[in-house]
Amino acid sequence: MKFTEIPKVEYAIIGGSGTWAGEFPESTGFKGVTVLEKEMEFDTPFGTSQQMKLLELSAEVTADGRPRRLLTVPFHGYHGLAPYNTPSEQIFWVFKEAGVKYIIAEGSVGGINHLLDPGDIVIPHDFVDLTKRPTNIHRFTKNIVRMAQPTCPALRRILTEKAREEYPRVFPRGVYGNSEAPRFETASEIKFMAAAGCDITGHTMIPEVYLARAIGACYASAYLVSNYAEGVEDPSWKGESIFDHYRDSADKIGRVTLSAIAAIEPEHTDCCCKDYLIEVPNTVQNRIEDKQ
Repeated sequence: MKFTEIPKVEYAIIGGSGTWAGEFPESTGFKGVTVLEKEMEFDTPFGTSQQMKLLELSAEVTADGRPRRLLTVPFHGYHGLAPYNTPSEQIFWVFKEAGVKYIIAEGSVGGINHLLDPGDIVIPHDFVDLTKRPTNIHRFTKNIVRMAQPTCPALRRILTEKAREEYPRVFPRGVYGNSEAPRFETASEIKFMAAAGCDITGHTMIPEVYLARAIGACYASAYLVSNYAEGVEDPSWKGESIFDHYRDSADKIGRVTLSAIAAIEPEHTDCCCKDYLIEVPNTVQNRIEDKQ
């Protein structure tokens, strides 16, 4: 259903394969969440967005004792399995217009680090971008997006705490290697990523992490290790189906993201995310616009 007016909210959850097998948030069992609107589509300069939901967390579960509203979108805004077209740009344009300041994302990844096993949770602090897609970042800001501490340390701490309430093994740091969807990586590509310091690999952190900074929002994400990356285990290893992990994780990951949003204290969030958006002087911006 097309909505012409974008609701004003400061919080957003980007759903991924971690909650793919459930109905978010209805099946999570999280007390204190209400679905206010469903199937919300918005026109954007990049096309019509994936359907979103407008949620409200009750005052009883939020850190500041006030109800808070948030937007959530499934599977990173993709309209299909592959990130064709510009799904991230669509949802981040909506987030920007809504005034979103805090974003929690989730998904699943392949484990590159040999210490990781399927079923672990990793909350990355950095990334390596191996994609070839255009960024379109200039459509969101005229300023320089510096990627020091690309994920918000304050939100990472909250996510770590909430994930440990649901999972026995949670890693509060790691490097996410973002490869090109929709195929998985080869063993040689995984060796390359390991040499670059990557601990996990997936398809969705890019461009979310830098579009969040471009709109002035804090961003952190949690990922379920659903499989060993190619070459990490013997190639004859079949193991459990990644879909078994998805079915097991759906409601747990959903509760992690909701409880993390509820635990944010805007007046006491200590981070430097906004400091890494470097303002470009108007004179320089004007010269750039004149050249276009």
